[in-house]
Amino acid sequence: MGTDFLEFFNLAENPFRVTPDPFYFYPSNNHNEILSSLNYAVEQKEGFFVETGEPGTGKTITLKIFIEKWRDKAEIALIMTPRLSPEEFLVAVLEDLNIKLQNTTNKNELLKTFRDFLIEHSLSGKRVIIIVDEAQNLPDETLEELRLLSNLETEKEKLLQIILVGQPELKKRLLSENLRQLNQRVTIRTTLMPLTRDETFDYINFRLSKAGKGTITFEDKAKKLIYNTSKGIPRLINLISSRTLMAAYVEGDPHIKKRHVMYAIKHLTNS
Repeated sequence: MGTDFLEFFNLAENPFRVTPDPFYFYPSNNHNEILSSLNYAVEQKEGFFVETGEPGTGKTITLKIFIEKWRDKAEIALIMTPRLSPEEFLVAVLEDLNIKLQNTTNKNELLKTFRDFLIEHSLSGKRVIIIVDEAQNLPDETLEELRLLSNLETEKEKLLQIILVGQPELKKRLLSENLRQLNQRVTIRTTLMPLTRDETFDYINFRLSKAGKGTITFEDKAKKLIYNTSKGIPRLINLISSRTLMAAYVEGDPHIKKRHVMYAIKHLTNS
């Protein structure tokens, strides 16, 4: 969005950008609960943690906040492209943890190298965490590989924390017969829910405030329509609100009305 647009609303930046930016993280009760559960799982070495949620509910930004908190206290492998075979997955994890591979793809050698790494970090009190985003895309064999990796433990504690983050189908897949052993290992399960109506209203004000507050006001009818259309999913709230501001800007009106939202929705559904 151009400077003219920002100047018109007296904003420092566009408050409704879709990219996950921790500066704009809105700490709803649900988001805070999930962050607390993630922190607890890692602190207590709980093993397997599963977080599911519809697309656009804020799973990625919640992960970013969590990773930022643990960056200096843990070694973290973040796997963003999970359509990998078990061997490819293991190599990707070791590479992400900067573990030097001795030109081998021999699985037993890789596992031995990984176990040595885990024990070394356990002795120094540093956690090792594997995070898989979009984990619903993991092949069954690779999910089974993760279960086997979770067996890497001493007599007293788990050496590895595994966090699976994905869409609701991940939950369904874990209930399937061939993954029941993995499902039994999951100690904490959380679901990221869309925002409530009140939270959606608060979310819009929160984003505006973070972007410099400006001179924008939203009529309640406009906010209600944004909530009803987005169903409280933050990514959709951002898309609709961003287009709504543009509609109001074109009209030269800093007061956001229902008609501006209607124009934005029509434009988005037709594009």
